[in-house]
Amino acid sequence: MAITQSFQNELLLGEEDKKQGFWVQDDVHLPHAITPLFASFMAPAVSEGTKRAFHNLQFPLEQFRFKLADGRIYQQNVPFPGDPEQRHKAHKEVVAALLPIQKERLTGFVENEFLPFYRKLDDYRNTTSTLEVARARVMELFDFYRRAWQLHFEIVMPRGGFLALEHMYGQLTGEADTTVVYDLLTGVMNKSLETDRALWRLADQAKGDPLARAALTAQPAESGYAARLEETEGGRELLRQLRLVLEEYGHRSANSHEFADETWAENPEYALRIIASYLQKDYNFDEQFARIVKEREARAEALLAKLPEGELKERFAAMYQWALDSWGLDEDHHFYIDAMLPAKSRPFLLQVGELLVECGAIADREDVFHLYLDELLDVLSTPSAQQGKVEQRKQEHEANKRKKVPPFYGEPPKQPLDPALERVFGGKAPDIREQERTFTGYAASQGVYTGTVKVVSGPDDFGKVEHGDILVCRTTTPPWTALFSIVGAIVTDTGGILSHAGTVAREYKLPAVVGSKVATSVLKDGDRVTVDGSKGVVHFGQA
Repeated sequence: MAITQSFQNELLLGEEDKKQGFWVQDDVHLPHAITPLFASFMAPAVSEGTKRAFHNLQFPLEQFRFKLADGRIYQQNVPFPGDPEQRHKAHKEVVAALLPIQKERLTGFVENEFLPFYRKLDDYRNTTSTLEVARARVMELFDFYRRAWQLHFEIVMPRGGFLALEHMYGQLTGEADTTVVYDLLTGVMNKSLETDRALWRLADQAKGDPLARAALTAQPAESGYAARLEETEGGRELLRQLRLVLEEYGHRSANSHEFADETWAENPEYALRIIASYLQKDYNFDEQFARIVKEREARAEALLAKLPEGELKERFAAMYQWALDSWGLDEDHHFYIDAMLPAKSRPFLLQVGELLVECGAIADREDVFHLYLDELLDVLSTPSAQQGKVEQRKQEHEANKRKKVPPFYGEPPKQPLDPALERVFGGKAPDIREQERTFTGYAASQGVYTGTVKVVSGPDDFGKVEHGDILVCRTTTPPWTALFSIVGAIVTDTGGILSHAGTVAREYKLPAVVGSKVATSVLKDGDRVTVDGSKGVVHFGQA
């Protein structure tokens, strides 16, 4: 793909765009303000990647279009221009062939495409470069981004076929709430749970060393936990083992989708905060996970035993096994694509930034993230001072972080959201009932819990969460997963029952109401609320 002079015009959401179609801010995956360089990679990758993936999958949409406004990504779902019924039928046939092999497909893509490219980026980072070579490598990364996001959607979208599991469950049981079938898909190991297990084991090790434990349970000094741990032999050993863990699991950042964010591999403080949080409670990851697996197996066995015999039961049992085998895909694809791709790209792009510092184009290597891709390519071809532009962009980025942006532009479509997309993104209208002092969302994980609210806007707030608190946030991503072992319930503004928050809440047996739209606006730290995850209701205003 050639980068033309119109690159930024195509990237930015203009006034004419806002009048043509419906654009929704993607507050499930990208609720935060992003930098110009990351937007330059992400938006074209999703727009082009979905077009290719949806064609291959015969998905009932033409593509997702991503554009940037006020530092936020807005998404337009472009309808398929042909016969929707014929396209939907073709999509079902394609997906039916893919459902039994979903896990194998992801493994193949990871081993044959993603990991080899990440090794190449590591090699680039560790070798000297020229401006000309750097420019070619930046374009190579841009091209891979589009390929990566095509594969991302080819891996993720077939999961919508498991909605048939809900339908068959309803037919076989007569139950109205078919979403309870997802409770039969807990206790499946994935990369997020693997990460949590590795950090829990380090926390368990720290419990046996009084000095290391003291370093992690005391209020962290301004220099952080690591500096305190370096003072003792046991602490240094814990840090050594943590570095080994982060070599495998540290390729992630606070927001996942961003180049400018420091990764766990760069700074162990992010992981140390989670290890410190595990020390707050008597918790055994292995025992709890084994218990969840055992309970799930017992429920599934009991259900299958009572279902009426016949062809429908056989189809349900087969699809249930396919779903169980591949249920870890949601977290695993995020680990290898959403999180690892920008995390592996960051050191390479910082090296490009160093070249620009050497030639006087920018003052600091991190300034590279505040250039759009076309500007970066131009300055790599013909070096020129960019610092005035960069300083202005930095100010804009900080302002965008604080800015409350419109949730959408344009006229909402009359047709309902595709059910498979609603399960992930949500879509319920806000529903606050002041007289009853309640608001609603999606009932994502069963149970009722009363506790104290902690509103968390990001990892910097993780330290204020205490055992038994109710986590209230806009959305969650895999780096948040360790909090689920501490809190008593989850409430989010965004997402559906198959969002990260909903899926992981079921793993940890936490009542969860997701996609409320209003939780972080209505609730504040210290509020006492009751979360009814079975009915999708939050009762607030309690003494």
